[in-house]
Amino acid sequence: MKAAAFALAAVALGFPNAVGADATALGVGYICGAERTAPRAGPQPAVMLTGVGNGASPADTASREAQAWYDEGLNLYHAFNHNEASAAFAKAAALDPACALCEWGVALGLGQTLNYGVTPTQGAVALSHADRARKLLKPGDARAEGLIAALQLRYGKDTPDAKRDTVYGQAMDDLVRRFPGDDEIANLAVQALLIPARRDDYSGVPRAEAILKDVLARHPDDTAAIHYYIHATEFAGHPAQALPYAERLAGLAPGASHLVHMAAHTLMHVGQYERVAIVDAQALKVDADVEAKLRYAGPLSSQIYYLHNYTFGLAGALMAGDGRLALKYADHAAVAFPATFDHGVVAMPAGAARSANPVERRTTASARSLVAYGRYAPDRALALADAAGDPRIVRVYRHYARGEAFAARGDVAGVRREAEAGKANESGTVDIAAIAGDVLTGRAALLDHEPAKAAEAFARAAQRQEKAFPVFDNFDPPPWWYPVRRSLAAADLAAGKPADAVREAKASLAGWPDDALALRVLAQAEARLGDSKAASSHLAQARRAWRGDLAKASIDLT
Repeated sequence: MKAAAFALAAVALGFPNAVGADATALGVGYICGAERTAPRAGPQPAVMLTGVGNGASPADTASREAQAWYDEGLNLYHAFNHNEASAAFAKAAALDPACALCEWGVALGLGQTLNYGVTPTQGAVALSHADRARKLLKPGDARAEGLIAALQLRYGKDTPDAKRDTVYGQAMDDLVRRFPGDDEIANLAVQALLIPARRDDYSGVPRAEAILKDVLARHPDDTAAIHYYIHATEFAGHPAQALPYAERLAGLAPGASHLVHMAAHTLMHVGQYERVAIVDAQALKVDADVEAKLRYAGPLSSQIYYLHNYTFGLAGALMAGDGRLALKYADHAAVAFPATFDHGVVAMPAGAARSANPVERRTTASARSLVAYGRYAPDRALALADAAGDPRIVRVYRHYARGEAFAARGDVAGVRREAEAGKANESGTVDIAAIAGDVLTGRAALLDHEPAKAAEAFARAAQRQEKAFPVFDNFDPPPWWYPVRRSLAAADLAAGKPADAVREAKASLAGWPDDALALRVLAQAEARLGDSKAASSHLAQARRAWRGDLAKASIDLT
């Protein structure tokens, strides 16, 4: 662990621009660091955190302390440290009870965000704070008046619930036009315009992108703008445009777990899977550090985005072929998501319903972790057995992991048994169970030298995956851990159909770029077709992307 700790210290302000030989140790070191965090003794009052953002905006207060807490609230709000942002705004309002914008901040923090909504009761409480902010308004303060009015409109009794997000976005966009060059108003407006995307309404995305480009032209290191630009480009279908900004975000806000994590969205889309694994491991460590400072009760996973960071990072490690790091993630599940917390309370903001149940969070982490054992620790996977009361999704993944382990041993009968056992546990998890079953059926057919049958199974799984989890929605993080179409390409190659293999490999790479195993199939198919130049290039690309020994990765397990 000493090497990992050294690597961790070497890049404390960010993650490496290029994945070097110590990348695995770096990721493992972050996760080990999270696990070593001291237990918390109980909730702490508002604590000023550092490295959570670089925004600053004037409030109507003469109190330096109130202004500092107000800025802290805004930075935490944009960093999606939801509870901490509300605490900071409340602290600012308490320090200066006459500060209208401090009270406005309290109302802002109580409202819906890009990741969750609020109940009518919670909206009414937020409105009461917005109304109080209005009463504190200083004469002639048009900027504060506009911000407060937008929230009053958002929470107002005359605004239909279905239109609150749209109305608020329009009101904030009007403020951007009234106050050009005001980065804080611009960033607030952008999140408002993006919030409807939570309901698959992307109509505000083009305007959000236009606003963000202006902010980033003025201040290319604005952490809030970079955060929202990553989301906006993802929604718009061109995530790679955010890459130069995403690569800097962890270094600009090293104390904000969600901002450290955010680069993973862009990195996943552009195929830099090892960096996804590293940056999310770093986010887990930041979560642990913040939890310790604030003395939050419960295990590491008691924080809202811990599961998100965990599953994202595990997905990156699996796609990169980093067996050691994938296994560290898998082992971390039992540490971070213990059964002893099943009746605990996750630190969710009021109104947040996503993944609030500790049992559901533990189930998700435990189930997905099993893939790592199946791929990189076959003996451990085969030692797993169903237990009474296991959720269906855990049983499905357990049989899948055992099937992968049998495939690694070349045990065709074992693979087929696990495929059938997994399908028997399909109720309630139909898509995942069917994909897993067909993948194992395909594996067994390839091992049994029946590539045509393998292709049929992989084609079914790929079609189901692409219908249930289209690439546009697939990397938040991937519900199924790899693109099954690459397996179809491998089956076509084994069947003596290199042209078909090229077609399927390229189709897979279009959605999952720089996937080393798909690139290897593509290279082998091109070589059979006589295109040695393309084959050599794609094989070299595959070797650069794969963290293990590519020569030892069986084509039957592609």
